[in-house]
Amino acid sequence: MIDARLNFKQQVEHVSAKASAVRASLARLMLNVGGSKQSKRLLLSSVVTSVLTYGTFIWSDALEIQKTSRKAGPVYRLSALIVASAFRTISEKAVCVISGILPLRVLAEERQTLYQRNKSSTLSAEGLKDEERQNNICR
Repeated sequence: MIDARLNFKQQVEHVSAKASAVRASLARLMLNVGGSKQSKRLLLSSVVTSVLTYGTFIWSDALEIQKTSRKAGPVYRLSALIVASAFRTISEKAVCVISGILPLRVLAEERQTLYQRNKSSTLSAEGLKDEERQNNICR
């Protein structure tokens, strides 16, 4: 999608709508009570994360704008709620800690940093990814 203003608002809206449809489909597979274990839920939730973060190394700065962040954030939060088998009243930060996933902004920053470092570094892609993940966990 080409955005005339280069603020990637349309991209975030499109990705959020697509991820929301995927999340709804996966929510039908995973009952909140008495359903799959957390490991299976995390695996299926990674599909939503992949849809949301595809190409974030280009448009991750758009998540800094509150208006665009409000589009993608709830989809990611609901996906994390499914992983944690939690109620909807839990905050995004708390549910990310409980489910063991990084917040969307941190994940987007990580992907952007990996993209930039991958061009200039001599380390392997896996080595860079592990190093960047440790940096983000320590933050």
